[in-house]
Amino acid sequence: MDVPTQDPLQAAIDRCAAEPIHIPGSVQPHGVLFTLDDDLCILQVSANASQLLERDPASLLGKPVLDLVVPETRGSFERLIREAAFTYVNPFRVTIPVKGGIRFFDGIAHVSGGAGTILELEMDPSEEAGARPSTEGIDNYLQIVQRSLEMIAGVTDVVKIAEVMAREIKAFTGFDRVMVYRFAPDFHGEVIAESVEEDMEPFLGLHYPASDIPEQARALYLKNHVRLLQDVEAAAVPLVPELHPATGAPLDMSRSVLRAMAPIHVQYLKNMGVGASLSISLVVEDKLWGLIACHHRTARFVSYAIRATSCLYAIVLSAQLKVKQRNLENHRIASARRMALSILTGLRDYSEPMGSLPSMLPRFMELFAASGASMISGTDSFRYGSTPDEQVLADFHRELGDGSGDGVRISSKACREFRALENAGATAAGIVAIHLGATDWLVLFRGEMARQVTWAGDPRKPGTAPGDGPLRPRSSFTAWLEEVRGESEPWPEETVALTSEVRTGILEILRKRNIILSRSNQDLRRFAGLVAHEVKNHLQTGIFALSLLEERLAQLDPAVQQLATLGRERLDGLSKFTNDMLAFSKTETNTPDEAFDLGEMAHDIAEELKLSGLTDGAVIRISELPEILAPRTQVRHLVSNLIRNALIHARNGGRPLTIDVGFVETEEGTVVHVRDDGRGIPAEQRRRIFEYFNRGDSPESSGTGIGLAFCAQVAERMGHKLWVEEAPPSGAAFRFTVTRVGRD
Repeated sequence: MDVPTQDPLQAAIDRCAAEPIHIPGSVQPHGVLFTLDDDLCILQVSANASQLLERDPASLLGKPVLDLVVPETRGSFERLIREAAFTYVNPFRVTIPVKGGIRFFDGIAHVSGGAGTILELEMDPSEEAGARPSTEGIDNYLQIVQRSLEMIAGVTDVVKIAEVMAREIKAFTGFDRVMVYRFAPDFHGEVIAESVEEDMEPFLGLHYPASDIPEQARALYLKNHVRLLQDVEAAAVPLVPELHPATGAPLDMSRSVLRAMAPIHVQYLKNMGVGASLSISLVVEDKLWGLIACHHRTARFVSYAIRATSCLYAIVLSAQLKVKQRNLENHRIASARRMALSILTGLRDYSEPMGSLPSMLPRFMELFAASGASMISGTDSFRYGSTPDEQVLADFHRELGDGSGDGVRISSKACREFRALENAGATAAGIVAIHLGATDWLVLFRGEMARQVTWAGDPRKPGTAPGDGPLRPRSSFTAWLEEVRGESEPWPEETVALTSEVRTGILEILRKRNIILSRSNQDLRRFAGLVAHEVKNHLQTGIFALSLLEERLAQLDPAVQQLATLGRERLDGLSKFTNDMLAFSKTETNTPDEAFDLGEMAHDIAEELKLSGLTDGAVIRISELPEILAPRTQVRHLVSNLIRNALIHARNGGRPLTIDVGFVETEEGTVVHVRDDGRGIPAEQRRRIFEYFNRGDSPESSGTGIGLAFCAQVAERMGHKLWVEEAPPSGAAFRFTVTRVGRD
């Protein structure tokens, strides 16, 4: 069997992404790194000690680092190392004697887990021997922070804040170009602000693929908030020895200021024409929000004091970003919650919240800033605004499933994530779907928002990889235009919280209403039984008397006879109503399940209806039906009512009526149907058809409004469900689930 081979470029990208850049085993050449044990004896040292300290690296191993400084400063040197390692009072001044005088260094120390203390001595390469390092960064810290805070005091736009940061950091550090780079949710980046020398090509607005700053690099930016590469042409200097003597492993240099950069990153900067770089992390709510990226066309060193000040500045401004973002989010959330509360309050005013939801679709569209909305169930759908058609919604409803999980689906790429919507990008590129129990979903839609993204070079070509060699970063950063299709405008972050609140509110309204309705139903059944029993006793005498009077008046006075007939017919109708009320009042009775043949029962019911004369002008076709396990008496009422309902209400003029009774096996189990080809039931009536005493919109309706409510009650008591659907090309189909004998 042929084994598929990985694309060489992708393999190189994967190797690059997995590169352990925190353990390069080398440093930048403008400083010396020491690894020290608890007694401050040297375990490792960078090989450039021979140039910067004029000491042989191998001869320093095992020696106290305090021996490097003049004797009278050893006490303060030791104290500063130990304090800096734990309290971060960096940098501190270190003077080391060399031939012909002394050299000044910035000392930076930190503790590295089981590796001991790391001491780094950093020297400005442009300083002549004997010059002291600058500390101007600390002196100017309050000025730059105060000035920036004043400039952004009334600003709420994140981009405006970023523009202030770019200008201030450029002026403070002296780099040729300073960019504020913001990460998107998929970790690609965009330059949202830039301060650049006039003769340089601007990068403002360009996007960079996530592979430019891979995951392990982003993780390091969270550990070490400022990183300097002072000269891209300078060769990295190895550690002596290469492995840590105590651990036998490479030294973890995640927090080292001298850590050498990965070769691919160095080449990437060279390809951009960069001679030196400074990166400062922007962290919001413990997440890497973005970077302040500083580039210089030639080598450039900035002192630790200036870098530390820039880092502190970024922390303060990041906090401002957080405050501004949070204020905007809070304002949007508060406004949305007020609107949601208004909608939910409106639903409480309805006796049937689910039935009233379709009328609320315009308000839900406004709440979610959607272009379309739909209420979808297993029976039908209601639409408002720009939505997919009925068939697409039906397929989408099946794909949504049962709402398992948190009952919410949110996507701005829905036509890629849902097969039913793959050709519906114009109306459904973005969706917010909220499960409301059973088969009901409230869905908000957004259409496709085609947009153009300008990348710094083709993002599909992050580099080249000859054979199995290392990845070579791309050399072209010319603006490359990509048209993005199939996506909607992203849903705001507060959408998750908003959908949860809307769903919880609606379900709570339904829960409370069901409790009230259940209590009302119990009281109604008891009352209905008492009234119906009493009325039925009195009706029989009246009906009998009017029947006798009707016969005797037939020859004597036809006009009076017609009045008697009218009275008798009205009492017959009232008698039918009382019979339904008595049946309704008994639905609480617990009837045990038993196994029986549903087909035999259906044929018996059809024969009874034929004898009653109701089937004249109609054909009842009964297909093979299964043996089921259920309360026999209640199922008989259910099937009889559904067939009788079709015979009475589905007739369409004088056209013959056909009623089919059958079943199918579906994902929901065994589903029995009573389907007719009559006049059908309008969509707006289908949702309310199982309400008590609902007689439809026709004033000629002869029903009592109890029969179908009784049927729904029967199905519910069996632990099943009953619903109605359109039966194209005309007619209606009532369906209910059952339990087959021998099946769960």
